[in-house]
Amino acid sequence: MNFQNVQHTTPADTGMKPEVHRVLVVDDEPALRFAYGRLLESELFNVDICETIEDALALLKTNHYFAVISDVRFAGPDNTDGLYFVSEVRKEQPLSEVILVTGYGSEELEKTTRKLGASHYFEKPVEPSLILSLLRSLHLIADKRDENSSFNSLLMTKALVS
Repeated sequence: MNFQNVQHTTPADTGMKPEVHRVLVVDDEPALRFAYGRLLESELFNVDICETIEDALALLKTNHYFAVISDVRFAGPDNTDGLYFVSEVRKEQPLSEVILVTGYGSEELEKTTRKLGASHYFEKPVEPSLILSLLRSLHLIADKRDENSSFNSLLMTKALVS
């Protein structure tokens, strides 16, 4: 496999809890993979980065991802492997956020990606701060959902004990 695994945790001396959300980045452009890795590393996400859909599919079988960021077109403007990838992510991990980015966008392509299950769609060039803001918002929503789930479980347990 040709992917780099970049895992990050908060330094022990900060007293902060390590980041628990994991992100998969799939892009055939080395500069973009590097930029996404650095960006997400700065936010203490656990990040897996790969160049091909085949490598990404293997990672989907062994890791749970909070979000998947993928290019739509690999190896040229006529390639639509990213669309196939969206449907595979939905089969493997239906709760993951799927963020698609493309340099060859169109209204029709956006509609297609949404039908296949993409959560978010962006056309290149995308400001890194936009992706980061989106991930932060999704992270807060997921944390709130987890918190509510834990609270509801606690209430149910207390009701059963009473």
